[in-house]
Amino acid sequence: MPQIESKQNFYHLFCIQCISIGIPALVIGKELFTLFDTGTAICSIVVGNLILWLIGLAIVTMVYHENSNAIKNIGGYLGQTTAILFALVLTLAFLDWYVIMINKSITSLETIYQYSYPWGKGSAIKIGATIGFLTALLAIGGINLLKWLTSLSFPIVLLYHLYIISSSDFSLFHNLKWGLSSYGVITTVLLLLPGAINLPTFFRHSRSRAHSFLALTCMVLFISFFECSSMWMSFSPESKFILNGKTIPSFLTYVIPTTLFLLITVVTTNLVNIYLASACYETFIKRFEGTKGYAIMGLLGTAMYTFVQISGPVKFIENLLNDYIAVLGVVLVIAVLSRIIVRHRPRRFEKIINSASWLIGCAVATVLQVKTPLKGIGPLLMGMGSCVLFFLIVFFVEETVWSVQKLRKGDASST
Repeated sequence: MPQIESKQNFYHLFCIQCISIGIPALVIGKELFTLFDTGTAICSIVVGNLILWLIGLAIVTMVYHENSNAIKNIGGYLGQTTAILFALVLTLAFLDWYVIMINKSITSLETIYQYSYPWGKGSAIKIGATIGFLTALLAIGGINLLKWLTSLSFPIVLLYHLYIISSSDFSLFHNLKWGLSSYGVITTVLLLLPGAINLPTFFRHSRSRAHSFLALTCMVLFISFFECSSMWMSFSPESKFILNGKTIPSFLTYVIPTTLFLLITVVTTNLVNIYLASACYETFIKRFEGTKGYAIMGLLGTAMYTFVQISGPVKFIENLLNDYIAVLGVVLVIAVLSRIIVRHRPRRFEKIINSASWLIGCAVATVLQVKTPLKGIGPLLMGMGSCVLFFLIVFFVEETVWSVQKLRKGDASST
């Protein structure tokens, strides 16, 4: 990975993460609002992001001195072989997310322009491919261009959210009832957990630990605000991801600002996807390191959008990849906690046990996804539970065996 010219401060770090959460993550507030009341949706989002803050704090702390990316961090806890396998999973996931971001943004643009300038047949794919191609060219600028682009875009995106709130008829305090939903909290956490796992890839560029921790705090505050602000937005009945007004939108006050917002979102999010993918494919394809690899990854994502539109099998693969990534997040948290707890004995098989926990969780999630495809987060939760159960059983056996061996050695030395 090429070196950057300067270290990033907290503003650069949290801007990259906040701007690139994408439309699917953005509308979580609206989705929870349709299921629960406003107070419950807000509380669930805040608590979920606080949990993500804690996970991010642990992950950033564990790699601070090593200055390593996400894949090297995973290798330190699960072994190099598992890290390479997970790098392949992440690379496929990033390509999939690249396609999803273009698809959702283009569908949103097509919706808001249908009143003024209806698009012809095939126009959506051509415009999406153009945006994908331009993003691939911008990716050549690497982390430095991404840093400045997101830093300049953040105030624009923030103003857009404030404008939507101020111009909406939705009242936050109408029948406001505070509560907490376990489903809302879990959904909020799982939505951005892959981003938390990949924080080392960006936070290795931090100026200091203080900048990293302050950036994490700002991320929690602004991402929570962006997710909650979707309650003031309107969405078409066809898709929960499509921005749309209830009446014919004004070209100056709605279409233009929303177009700018969508373009900023799709470009910055996919630039982040490209840079994150670079930390993965460089693990097993060294010659793609640097700007050449960025461009190739962007062009691959654009080609996938152009020729492989979202369908049932693609959605199934997307769910599987997301399950694998989320299960690894649980394994990493357990691995960190186990190192903190177990200081009284060596753990020779630590990486093997952590890898086995992840693989078992992935296997359970896969079996359940095959049996009940596209059926919510049940397979993911079962996969997480199985990996935790496996680890606890092995940990229990390890401690028991160590205690018995220690006692035998003590008895032998006393005689």
